[in-house]
Amino acid sequence: MNLRNLLLSVAAIAATPLFATTYYVTPEGAGTKDGSSWENAFDTEGFREQALKNADGDVYELAAGTYQPSACIIFKKATYATLNGSIEGRTILSGDKNNDGYASDGDLQRLIRFQTNTGAGVKDKPVAINNIDFTSVYTNMNDDPKTDEEETGVAGIGALYLDNCGDATISNCYFYSNWAQGEKGGAAAHCRRSTVKFINCIFRDNSANYRGGALRITSDRGTKGQTTIENCIFKNNTNYHEFGGAIYQGYGHYLNIVNSTFYGNKCANRGAAIFANSSKDHPCEVRIVNSTIAGNTITGENLNGQVASSQYANIHITNSIIASNDEKTADIYFNNKEAANEKFSFISGGYNYVGNVVDMANQTATTAEDVTEPVEKIKWQSTDNVGAENTYASIFGDNTLNSDNQLQPVKYVAGASGEQVTSATADWGLPTGLSLAKDAAGNTRAAGMTPGANSYTEQQIKDFTTGVISVIDDAANAPRLVKVANDVYTVEGTTEGVTVYTVNGATVATTSGNTIDLSSFANGLYIIKSGNAIFKVMK
Repeated sequence: MNLRNLLLSVAAIAATPLFATTYYVTPEGAGTKDGSSWENAFDTEGFREQALKNADGDVYELAAGTYQPSACIIFKKATYATLNGSIEGRTILSGDKNNDGYASDGDLQRLIRFQTNTGAGVKDKPVAINNIDFTSVYTNMNDDPKTDEEETGVAGIGALYLDNCGDATISNCYFYSNWAQGEKGGAAAHCRRSTVKFINCIFRDNSANYRGGALRITSDRGTKGQTTIENCIFKNNTNYHEFGGAIYQGYGHYLNIVNSTFYGNKCANRGAAIFANSSKDHPCEVRIVNSTIAGNTITGENLNGQVASSQYANIHITNSIIASNDEKTADIYFNNKEAANEKFSFISGGYNYVGNVVDMANQTATTAEDVTEPVEKIKWQSTDNVGAENTYASIFGDNTLNSDNQLQPVKYVAGASGEQVTSATADWGLPTGLSLAKDAAGNTRAAGMTPGANSYTEQQIKDFTTGVISVIDDAANAPRLVKVANDVYTVEGTTEGVTVYTVNGATVATTSGNTIDLSSFANGLYIIKSGNAIFKVMK
């Protein structure tokens, strides 16, 4: 077990009541199927039935494999639980009820529902979901109907549905290939009037017609709807109409985005990646810290942005890269209707690298009727680099998101240190415990390293463009790596053959000779080893 999963397990134990029960689950079950042990594990339907009887703090250990429940797994209202998927393989919850291999009519409309009935940030009923995949959910709802007898409130839409949960943590979960065809959106997850933290999660290839290609956040109270996204990836999600290619924030209290990457998401209108909607009575805040939002596209006819807001949304940004790859998609689009809007605010914490910014309302306001000089409400810091020339191509060249979900720049620009980020966001109201001083890969942010989800030194960026990053053994007579053609390398001074690994240690190629061709490999970082000689190569 790695340290991250160990800490999550310890946290789950700490939150478990003294008399809570641990149940064991496999897709097909085992033995007596009473859930008392792995030898007598619940099957999928036994797990679903037990969830309806859940007692506070019960723990469910789910083995690796694919689970296809007959209906949504609904946890007894006003109770909480911990769900642990396998750390030795993926635990997959699939809504593919008709077994056609993808989300389509006839599949489940949601997979898991919690409603703990706790206030914003109240931590006495913590929900924890770890290491679980959510896939193949399909919905065509235009309303949020009531369904099961256990549900007396709104059923909701989304593979994962959290309603009125004051403390939910979703970690190391993958959400993919879910489809919300109706008007509600949020095919992967819907967080309603809840306090939720997503950490180390991946949202990919989800789609919707409206309101969030992947994630929908809503609230009916001014202090509810508190969502934090840390070290997450949102890639290739699609919204065919409007309000957020990846995320729709609708009247929620705040949305924190930290050390996260948004790439390849699409929306026809209003927020290729993120749309923040708010009202006069429910203004919301979106805080973007140490994140990369790039290559997301508006596919409709009208100009809009990767990040877009309505007139009462308050935007805070620091140490982030926001860059689009087409002229129609602005990077930030302030869709404000009133120039003299006292509710609106924009705060830059500095060290941002941003391209085209569109301000539809010329955000200025007077402080009193007798003041003639406007007060600037959108103001960048001296450490910000903002301009239409900061395009995707100028920052990232031809690079795409690599196999490690990193988007590596080809152009160097200085970002903030961890200390500077912490200082810049000190009064933003961020939750405690966020990894502000490290990047998404766990590297410490030093002064001068690039902004964004992953931080790099100037020398690292120079090395990216040359291919070879480093040679571990630099002795004079040690083997050396020579680039003989595009993506083709020879290890000179060895007769021991060559093996290529990913950064995670998986072998991807081996040869008895001393030349290796990486041209068919995905972009990313690879380790080339021959004998005792080890090289790092960026493709």
